[in-house]
Amino acid sequence: MKSAMKERLLMWVAVPALAAVLVVLAVMQYKWSGQVSAATKAQMESSLQMSLLGFRLDFTRELGAVCLEVKSAADESGAVNPAKMVQQFRHWEQTAAHPGLVAHVYFQQNSRHKELLRLDPGRDQVETVPWPSEFEQMRQRLEEISALSNQPSAIALRERRRRAAGRAPFPDAIPWAVDQSIPAVAYPLRQHHGPGDETQPTAITWIIIQFNTSVIEKEIFPDLAQKYFNGRAGLDYHVAVLERGGVRQRLMYSSSAGFGENNDLPVDASMSLFGPPFRRTPGGPGPEMVVTTVRPPPNERPAQASDDKRNASFDRLVRFEPFRYSSDQGVWDVVVKNQKGSVQAVVSSLRRRNLMVSFGVLVLLAVTMALIVIGAQRASRLARMQLDFVAGVSHEVRTPLAAISSAAENIAHGVVKDQQQLVRYGNSILKQSRQLTHLVEQVLLFAATQQSTRRYEVRPVDLGEVIDAVLESTSGIVSAAGFSVERQIEPGLPPVSADFGALAQCLQNLITNAVKYGGSNRWMRVQASARKEKGIAREITVTVEDRGIGISKKDIKHIFEPFYRSPAVTESQIHGTGLGLPLTRTLVEAMGGQLSAESELGKGSSFTIHLSSAEALVEELRVRAEDRAAAADKASSAAPDYSS
Repeated sequence: MKSAMKERLLMWVAVPALAAVLVVLAVMQYKWSGQVSAATKAQMESSLQMSLLGFRLDFTRELGAVCLEVKSAADESGAVNPAKMVQQFRHWEQTAAHPGLVAHVYFQQNSRHKELLRLDPGRDQVETVPWPSEFEQMRQRLEEISALSNQPSAIALRERRRRAAGRAPFPDAIPWAVDQSIPAVAYPLRQHHGPGDETQPTAITWIIIQFNTSVIEKEIFPDLAQKYFNGRAGLDYHVAVLERGGVRQRLMYSSSAGFGENNDLPVDASMSLFGPPFRRTPGGPGPEMVVTTVRPPPNERPAQASDDKRNASFDRLVRFEPFRYSSDQGVWDVVVKNQKGSVQAVVSSLRRRNLMVSFGVLVLLAVTMALIVIGAQRASRLARMQLDFVAGVSHEVRTPLAAISSAAENIAHGVVKDQQQLVRYGNSILKQSRQLTHLVEQVLLFAATQQSTRRYEVRPVDLGEVIDAVLESTSGIVSAAGFSVERQIEPGLPPVSADFGALAQCLQNLITNAVKYGGSNRWMRVQASARKEKGIAREITVTVEDRGIGISKKDIKHIFEPFYRSPAVTESQIHGTGLGLPLTRTLVEAMGGQLSAESELGKGSSFTIHLSSAEALVEELRVRAEDRAAAADKASSAAPDYSS
């Protein structure tokens, strides 16, 4: 009892503790999943921003390379040498990844001139051309810049800055102005004055490079998209480059059909290709200058020599700053969106998958814990039943052994002298030895049924003969217990399909149990009947019924388990091994039958063996044979006849 209480207490503590551990693990796993998802999202967004920045830097580096080459065509005075420009341009074409990037190169020797000098890449010559119509806004802006830079206040301010720095005069690191609507870039070259003329107005020569939009859209943008957004199975993101200006929008490049056409389409990230990389909110601080460092082409020598090394470093910097015409001017933006919907959708999908895996592991852990607990309970219960079995078998063995030992001792010591006493003692020894033999055979038979599948000789058996043989073999036990037996066998019962010895063993076990648990009523009934269908007896049932102590609903579920004995039976000091009913059920099922039980506590029990009749078995075999014959005839009639 104490052991059972300790076991129950352990289960009451262990099960809630294990459940609490699982709940804590589930909560922690959910929180960890959220933290991992947030970190993954931040990492993906950071990686996406770095890819966009690389896209922008490589693009401006591509444009900056030709800017450096063309700028190097200026001589020391700041004037452009057309022959050298042609040479430098050809040098750039030989080393450039996209030689068709430049459509035209223009330069204006004097801002007061109304015409341009144009270098045609298709011909190695410079010709005078009028300003193209699409350059009108740029021309006006360049004239304004030239006029402002030559005002006396601007000249004096520039001179004071140079003297304060303690350096020789050199051209300021002026950014290349970008007109994204053309597209084209412009750069001013100031002609240097001699000593004493620094405060005089400076003539400005403008270099203008017009780019080929087709090459940018069809070659450069696709290459950069593949370089920075390509994954294992293609592009991980939809990529588009848009020219936005006010309410209008033009799609310059799209990696996927339809992406970028909708102006209100939500995207994961965007970045401007010129100017500030990210849009500022209206009224916020002004944009900072974006500097793109471009390495000069191999074997390039700076056109403007200077003793100050810092002057050369300025020549290696290409800065792009968009023209500020109006609020609706065109701005080039690169926008990206994940192929799976969005970065948030990818992270959410990943989190759902991680949660499914983690909670699946927790469920598996919970099932494993439950199986361990159930297994421990069953093992403990089995251990208790085995102990009860050992105790029961010991008692069952000790009783006949004590009787045999006592009788043998009396005979050996000469207590028994006459023939009548000797016969009585002999019968007692024989009875106890038979009981002991029956117990040993029952244990051995149960062990044999548990270790291997035993084959029985199933054949037609007369059920009446089996019942009579069993009643005769158990008559001594029944009469000794003072039981009355009712024998009810339905007339004309057909033979059953069973093994004679196995069926007799089953009935003997049931009758022995009825005697053992029959109570004070001391009555039992053995009844046999048939269940017919269409005039044929399909099933034969044999029922052994008593009016004894009965079995509770709680215990009736376990009576066919080996070694099980209900607490009420144990407390009533009714000895047994707990093997009779499990052995009976095993034997009945081995013969193709079933064993059922009905009981009510305090009113008795009834056990029924259900077996198939030999007549039904023969009829079933006949029907199967007819079906096979019909199928064979149908197959032979359907086969083509080749004899003719």
